[in-house]
Amino acid sequence: MGTQRPVVIGEVPEELGGPMAEHHGKQKEKGKSKKEKVTEKIKEAKLGKKEKIQEGKTEETKEAKSEEVKEEPKKKIKQGKAKVRSQKYQKAAVLIKPQEHYNFAEAIDLVKKTSLTRFDGNVEVHIRLLGKSGKPEQVRGLLKYPHATGKKINVATLDDKTIEEIEKTGQASDDIYLATPAQMSKVAKLAKILGPKGKMPNPKAGTITDDPEKTKRDLEAGQTEYKTDLYGIIHQIIGKVSGKSEELAENLKTLLDVLPSDKIVSINLCATMGPGIKVQV
Repeated sequence: MGTQRPVVIGEVPEELGGPMAEHHGKQKEKGKSKKEKVTEKIKEAKLGKKEKIQEGKTEETKEAKSEEVKEEPKKKIKQGKAKVRSQKYQKAAVLIKPQEHYNFAEAIDLVKKTSLTRFDGNVEVHIRLLGKSGKPEQVRGLLKYPHATGKKINVATLDDKTIEEIEKTGQASDDIYLATPAQMSKVAKLAKILGPKGKMPNPKAGTITDDPEKTKRDLEAGQTEYKTDLYGIIHQIIGKVSGKSEELAENLKTLLDVLPSDKIVSINLCATMGPGIKVQV
């Protein structure tokens, strides 16, 4: 039996952490006061807020950068160059007041003075028609001017031979095509060729007729087809620049008489090469 150490009264045994127990150099830490704990919590809360703010700023910066990357570079709009008119044109244009609307006699006189061609040019009229709704009005028909316009018109009658030739070649070189009502069932297959060119026979234009030979003679003698384009504008030649002013005025009046006057919104006259002149409606 070994020798036992006597127990001293008041001494804590080794098993309960007395002086002989090993603590590996560690000392018991002092407990923190309530003030210190509250101060630490406040500091932690402040630091947490700062970190969140910094994180938010960095996220916003990242988003802004990503948006800058996503934005496509702006396309540069090319500015068209203003058309530079010749000195001859500018001298002619000075004779015309842009905002003024001239009567027939004044407008025709100005057309003659402002024609720029060395050859005998045409006198052109451009008339715009609009319906009550503001949409382009569609008008078509035949008329015979009282005086020669100087424009030669090629007229052809659609018989079996002509129909076959146009269908085969896809070409329609004549200005006007005539057909009888009986031929229209055969002419219908030419619609894709003649339609886009505005040459398809039409009862409103008088090009579907029981007597195509007579209609052909009338057209070649000076009868003219008139029609509006997609924008409701009629383009016609009413004579030559060298023609008499009175005859040109009568041809213009003849054209205006067959058109619905309440739908005419503008009339412009000009030479083949020359500035436009506004005419009183």
